[in-house]
Parts: sequence; structure tokens; C-alpha cells
Amino acid sequence: MPDSDLSTQSKFFRGLADSARLSLLMALRDGPRPAGELAMVCRLSSSNASNHLQCLLECGLVAVEAQGRQNVYALADPSITELLEVSRRIANGPAGWLIEACRSYGPPSRRKLRVMAATPPGRVSTAASAHIPAGRS
Repeated sequence: MPDSDLSTQSKFFRGLADSARLSLLMALRDGPRPAGELAMVCRLSSSNASNHLQCLLECGLVAVEAQGRQNVYALADPSITELLEVSRRIANGPAGWLIEACRSYGPPSRRKLRVMAATPPGRVSTAASAHIPAGRS
């Protein structure tokens, strides 16, 4: 894969790496919504939502259409809905707990730190193994 493709994909995933932006995209799965409604549904201030929507727009993840005095946003590509669904399945599957506990993705909770500290290196904790399908641990 050419480096330019990797660079583009990396930038694409950075656009998804913010919980506010991800929340906005999730809110658009069911169809277009005005900016004010998106801010309210995602529990963001109007200015914060506007900044994140601008970022998503510049990255090509959303499209905008002026309808009267409102800007109405929609997902720019139907494949984004599929991507959001796949990411939800991964996060709710066996990898989800490990992703959440991964130190590279940010600080884990104190509870997860205690579980990780009590688990010998190279072993999967009981909490994590509960999410691993039979025959895979």
C-alpha cells in the first residue's frame, strides 16, 4: 500500500478519534439533522458542535446543505454508517475491554489498572477472558 494511502487513512481515522465527532457521526446515521439539533442530541455547546462539524466537513465525512436559516448536516457517504456499525461491534466484542484498558489509547480507569496489575504478564485477566469466545484464550 502506498504511503500516501496510509497517510490519508491515518488522517481519516484521526477525524474519528474524538468522542464528540464520533457522537455527531452516530447521530447522523438515521438521516440529516440541523446543527442545533445535533448539538443538543450530542450534548455539545453550539460553538463546540460547530467546530467539530466544520472539521468533519473539511475531512469529507459530512455534507452540509443550507435550508433557510439552518445548516443541515448528513453523512457524506453511506459507507460511514457501515464503518460506525463495524466499530461498534468491535468495541462491544472481545477486543473492546482490551482497547479500553490499553495504555496507548489513554489512561485506563483505576479499576482496570488494578485488574491489569493483578494479572501475570502474558496472561489474559478473568474480566477480559469473559469476552473471548471459547477456544480462543
